[in-house]
Amino acid sequence: MRRPTGPTGRKPDSVWIVQHDESPHNTVLGVFATADEADAYSDEVLVDYPNGIIITEFPIGYRYTDGAVRYSR
Repeated sequence: MRRPTGPTGRKPDSVWIVQHDESPHNTVLGVFATADEADAYSDEVLVDYPNGIIITEFPIGYRYTDGAVRYSR
């Protein structure tokens, strides 16, 4: 699944995280300023992670207890 449609670009207070979905910890592969950068990187590394890549937007100052919406492909 690609990132959600809607407003794109960068919020001044958020980053995009690319993670793999092959471990319980969803190891971070990269942190990006925009969704487009995260998408481009995930396209490059997807072949290395057959169980999938997760692209998630996190507000800066994010806490686990704040909750987040996760998108995978």
